[in-house]
Amino acid sequence: MSQSIILCEGYHDRAFWAGLLEHLGCTDPGRREGTTGRVSVLDPWDEKVVGGQFGFHSRTEKFVRIQPCHGKDNVRREVRNTLDGERQRLQAGQANPRVKRLVFNIDSDTSVEQTSGKTGFRHQDLRAMVNEFDSSAEDTDDGDLLLFGGAITVSLIRWEASDGNVAGLPAQQTLERLACAALVAAYPPRGPAVQDWLDSRPEAPEAGPKEFGFSHMAGWYAEAGSEGFYRKLWGNARVVAELKNRLAECGAWRVAEVLAE
Repeated sequence: MSQSIILCEGYHDRAFWAGLLEHLGCTDPGRREGTTGRVSVLDPWDEKVVGGQFGFHSRTEKFVRIQPCHGKDNVRREVRNTLDGERQRLQAGQANPRVKRLVFNIDSDTSVEQTSGKTGFRHQDLRAMVNEFDSSAEDTDDGDLLLFGGAITVSLIRWEASDGNVAGLPAQQTLERLACAALVAAYPPRGPAVQDWLDSRPEAPEAGPKEFGFSHMAGWYAEAGSEGFYRKLWGNARVVAELKNRLAECGAWRVAEVLAE
């Protein structure tokens, strides 16, 4: 028995992943028809999925866990904890790992206007991290890393969108920017409307990613709320087409398709 784990920064990322996995044919056993709350989900070892985590079944009934870590530093910590635990299991003679694929998902947090050398956490940084647990880890042609003789695959996904400095998008590369970029591409008039609103606020702080994301949510998806907004995006075909283009560019679409198999 094994699972795949998506380690992400927060609940908005969790909602976005949930919508993406459902779009690709995964099922969420925590959602039941006719109920507003969530029901208990069991993992492959018959343990409840708790702590804000979601569990999904892929199209072939493989288990996929989404784990919000409440911050980038905590994502790094959980990656290390997971790999250390798997290394100890394999060293103890366990034939198979409990984790087959580990997805390290973070905001890039660079700026589209940035001209300095800052690049955020990249593949070479992930390589240095996994070397702590397996110095012979191998690179795949797709940019993943294979650890412990190919027993575990580690993927890095950075939320970012290559759109330029467009009205209605934050400059910082985050999930919010990716979502806003897809929305503005699908519905161009929304970008200037959101930008004008943010610029018109009296005595307001500088608008960052959350201000832009929440403005799009409040303008067109208010009934979904701030978290449900990121899941509901996957119910709009025009937006989905734009999301797919950007997720393919940052490598997330490929990984999501593998998870959903």
